[in-house]
Amino acid sequence: MLVRLEAIMAELSPRTREIFLAHRFDGFTYREIAARTGLSVKTVEKHMTRAIGHVTRRLEPMMEDFKLVETE
Repeated sequence: MLVRLEAIMAELSPRTREIFLAHRFDGFTYREIAARTGLSVKTVEKHMTRAIGHVTRRLEPMMEDFKLVETE
């Protein structure tokens, strides 16, 4: 699964990947990322929306294998 996630991340543009990782893994706020990159907060938001959508779409088929079966 980790190899697959790395491959999915590699499909993102370098800037989008940088912003996604800075926020989700390094814990930077959108405002902090904007200051570091020279982008507006709105542009950072757009990159995050793009990244989350891409990762979600690419992981959805894999998640079918991990669905939990409800027990009564």
